[in-house]
Amino acid sequence: MDNDQEVNYYSGTSGLVLPVPNKLSYPPEFRDKTRLTYYASLFNSIEINSSFYKVPMGSTMRKWATEVPAGFRFSFKLWREITHQKELVYDPDEVARFMSVINNVGEKKGSLLVQFPPSITSYYARQVGNLVRLIRAADPGNEWQTALEFRSRSWYQPETYDLLDEYGMGLVLHDMPASGTSFQELHAPFTYLRFHGLAGDYRGGYPDDMLYEYAQYIRDWLAAGRTVYTYFNNTVGDAVKDLAKLNSYVTAG
Repeated sequence: MDNDQEVNYYSGTSGLVLPVPNKLSYPPEFRDKTRLTYYASLFNSIEINSSFYKVPMGSTMRKWATEVPAGFRFSFKLWREITHQKELVYDPDEVARFMSVINNVGEKKGSLLVQFPPSITSYYARQVGNLVRLIRAADPGNEWQTALEFRSRSWYQPETYDLLDEYGMGLVLHDMPASGTSFQELHAPFTYLRFHGLAGDYRGGYPDDMLYEYAQYIRDWLAAGRTVYTYFNNTVGDAVKDLAKLNSYVTAG
């Protein structure tokens, strides 16, 4: 893989996960640095899950942006008070507020993850369409490469793909056993991968041959000029180990 392809490959863990238990185990040069700074020496992106539970503060975003190198990218999970409300009834102003806050990371914008629960089936296509339009209105320049993750297989149909294509958004490729996605090619110039653990319980690890297979897919996407975001959410298991191994396979070619 050449240098240009490497620039378009962003990978990390879902939440800040480190390979060591505490600062005493950090390399000496990082012991007076933040956890995020040490993390950013290992991986070039992170999927922020805390934003799903609480809208972060703009000042926190600005601080984080100073703790990572220029090539680092933050991806954020959209607040659950928007995506997980019954029948998707929420305050539309909160979408613009959320986007305004995360914009404080400046040029280190990655992807916006919009994950819906299993209860939000394609019956709610109108409401999801409205949310997609609100997100695009809050991000008219498509600075955040937005990807939708569905937990109901009812969404995997042409009408969904047409909606995402219309607004330049992607479909999260994930491996939840009950709702995992196929490799659907959309018009968006990026691919978003999430690994939740083989049983979908955020535990355990992935076999080497499976990681090697995914590395080949990633290399093909990069060669085609796509940006690829990859995050391991098996954080109770071997997320860091799996990520490091996948990255080694991606860069080996």
